[in-house]
Amino acid sequence: MNSQIKTLLLLMVSFSAIFFYARTPIGITFAHQLLRKVDLESILPSRADTTTVVVEEVKLAPDSTAQRFLFVGDSMVEPLAYRFYDYCKESGDTMYAVTWYGSTTSAWSGETLDYYIDKVQPTFVIFCMGSNELYSKNLKRINECLHTMRTKVGSSPCIFIGPPNTTPDEGLNDEIAKVFGKSGYFDSRNIEMERRSDHLHPTTAGARIWMDEVAEWMQSDSCLHPLVLTKPEGPQSYKIETIEVMQVKDKGRRLPTQKRQTPA
Repeated sequence: MNSQIKTLLLLMVSFSAIFFYARTPIGITFAHQLLRKVDLESILPSRADTTTVVVEEVKLAPDSTAQRFLFVGDSMVEPLAYRFYDYCKESGDTMYAVTWYGSTTSAWSGETLDYYIDKVQPTFVIFCMGSNELYSKNLKRINECLHTMRTKVGSSPCIFIGPPNTTPDEGLNDEIAKVFGKSGYFDSRNIEMERRSDHLHPTTAGARIWMDEVAEWMQSDSCLHPLVLTKPEGPQSYKIETIEVMQVKDKGRRLPTQKRQTPA
């Protein structure tokens, strides 16, 4: 046998014996001395710690303080606001709603939102829009507008009620979820409700079901800012002094001159 092969085999046997001795609990004594074991952990590459660390997410307790809601968006706001108004009455909250027919995220990212935030001074903002942009492929622009809206709200709690589309959109709902987060966005696409002849807008009964689902979510720990809301019983109210209707042709609202920031 080749001398190099013999040397290699001898080294392999020696290393095997050392490894076995290091791992075995048995100690060997030679000349009245216990042979010292090699600390394999110190010479072998350390293995990655595969321990799963469970990070407990902090859940906020539902806020029971009186809220001043600003509820804005497109034509979907109106039927929802009637139902939510009753929730506010039962819960000791107030609501100012603005339904702007035909409006989009672009329209609400402008000065109109500033105007109503300044007017209402809300403690909580609810957005509901997107039905007029279901098939828009300009997702970059939509994302920018959503970010602008979220920024205008500042530190106040806010949520976004997504459009109740029954057919796939071009990515609108995904963009809303990206900006407002899973716990700040209510996905309305799977709500089973009665709709009008256009197969998109809910009937009064349908809107009642839809808003009840939203309100239930708003009270759960799935919502970023959970609230205490009392579900109204009995007939629905319709006379609401704090709901404003804007038409498609309207160009929005503008802040008074003294309210605008002058560029430096």
